[in-house]
Amino acid sequence: METSKPSIWNQIKDILVSDIYYLLVILGYIGTLFMTGFRPGVFASVLLAAVFVQLLLYKRIVLNKTMDYLVVAYFAYNLLSVIWLLKGGFPLSVFMQEFSNSILPIVFYFAGKSAKEKINRYYRLFMIGLLVLFVTGLVLYIAAPQFYLDYLVRWSLISKADVPTMRIRMHAVVGCTLLGSLSVVGMLVSARIMILEQKILSGGSLFVISMAFAFFSNQRSAMVVALLVLLYINYLVFFSLKLFDRKYFYIECIVIAVVFVLLLVGFHGVFMKIFYRLVSLPGAVSQRSEQWVAAVNNMYSSFLGNGLGANGHKALGIEGAHVIADGGLVKLFCEEGILGFSIFIYMMILLYKDSRQYIKEGFAELGVIAIILLQSVGSNILCFQLGAPIFWFAVGRCAYLLYESKKE
Repeated sequence: METSKPSIWNQIKDILVSDIYYLLVILGYIGTLFMTGFRPGVFASVLLAAVFVQLLLYKRIVLNKTMDYLVVAYFAYNLLSVIWLLKGGFPLSVFMQEFSNSILPIVFYFAGKSAKEKINRYYRLFMIGLLVLFVTGLVLYIAAPQFYLDYLVRWSLISKADVPTMRIRMHAVVGCTLLGSLSVVGMLVSARIMILEQKILSGGSLFVISMAFAFFSNQRSAMVVALLVLLYINYLVFFSLKLFDRKYFYIECIVIAVVFVLLLVGFHGVFMKIFYRLVSLPGAVSQRSEQWVAAVNNMYSSFLGNGLGANGHKALGIEGAHVIADGGLVKLFCEEGILGFSIFIYMMILLYKDSRQYIKEGFAELGVIAIILLQSVGSNILCFQLGAPIFWFAVGRCAYLLYESKKE
């Protein structure tokens, strides 16, 4: 006997705030184009608080595994770090802003852990939000209205309100760093839709679109990890999991080679611009290393760290602050010290140590965690309210799959 599908209204009522978080925040950023007093960061913080409350009400914050306790310990440690942050001479406002940006999103761990059979819906809604961002960014990039140029200058995304400056990178409404990172996450989510949901055409199309916007952002780290994700997905599909006949891999290689030649001939200037950006990546890391060394050498306590926010952009202008403009992992170490950073690293080790047991179901989430950690070497993606939530959601999903695989 067939069971009737739930009504549209019941499906809507079942949607959590975490499911539509990305769509709402992206719409909030779009709203800042027309409402100068609107604060997307405050809006995102309110939504994160709503996610926490809803997870509590639905009894989805359950502590019964090692990873759960580690996540709570990491959250609590960063919360307690306000004590030595204040002793170091930093104002409370630095802590509050950094907490809402990078630590409050940890609530998405429990959203990912409890998504279970509704995981497909979460990712579909995530991709809808991403498509809204892509379309908005493309329209604004092409049309280049003056109010958009003024908007980018107001948010310090570009230095001069003219079209040539704006078109160096695509910023959409969130900045090129976030656009690039979310685009690569979109590639992994699209691959999941293609492989696990068996929606080859829609998933493949979304994969290509997401990869294109990773390059439109002109972010070096985003372009590098986009290429790594392309290799990663091909390896899984054709060699590791052997989901498709290998002849399709050779067809894909031919298509990529043809596209490569067409780009090289028809858009030589664009191609060389991307090439020079990619090859300059090692130099960018070496340039920032002096800044990282200076920050590590001036830590308040190597064991406890400087306290949450002490080395972030919120500390700019404060005397004695060693702000790490680019380098999220070094920033984490300086703020959390050996103790807090060790908890974070241990969580990642636990997830990857037994990842072979759930790679088929969790390849996308493992990829999301890996690419965000890679980007965090040279950017502060984990300090964004649009970057951190999907990272912690992926951690929660991997934790769920890890412990489910151990039951079998």
